[in-house]
Amino acid sequence: MTNLATFLLDASTPIIPSSGTQAATTAAPAVAEQAAQQTQAASGLFGNNPVTVIIVYCVIIFAVMYFFSIRPTRKREKKMQEMRNAITVGDTVLLNSGLFGKVADVTAECFIIEFGTNKGVKIPVLKQEVFGKREPNLSNKEIEQPKEEPKKQGLFGFGKKKESEEN
Repeated sequence: MTNLATFLLDASTPIIPSSGTQAATTAAPAVAEQAAQQTQAASGLFGNNPVTVIIVYCVIIFAVMYFFSIRPTRKREKKMQEMRNAITVGDTVLLNSGLFGKVADVTAECFIIEFGTNKGVKIPVLKQEVFGKREPNLSNKEIEQPKEEPKKQGLFGFGKKKESEEN
């Protein structure tokens, strides 16, 4: 099908009459060879097989998904695991449920955490449920976060602008 489409769409292919002359019989193999070369050039990198195009497309989609989804998630999980491994007895932690507690003991798969003001309530909590190390704000005042100045970036966000370019 692609050979016929290439042959019909190519304006440089001469159409030879079937009159049976000597010139027609000598030109026919040359035209067939030229058409074969054109189809090989038109097939390009992937050949005439559309399955290879689909496979390459799937590989490209998987690579994009890996770099935009899987890789950042793994980095975040690794960072959280390092933070959980750094928690020791006496640290105040925040759980995924929003509860604050103080670590009383560390076991292989969980933390024993004291909740509330009375020291008798100790509950084992899985290490995966600990969100981070943080002290609760028990006052009525809001804690002001330090404001960072936005970084000056160049065109399209690449590099820093020099001070002389801004003035």
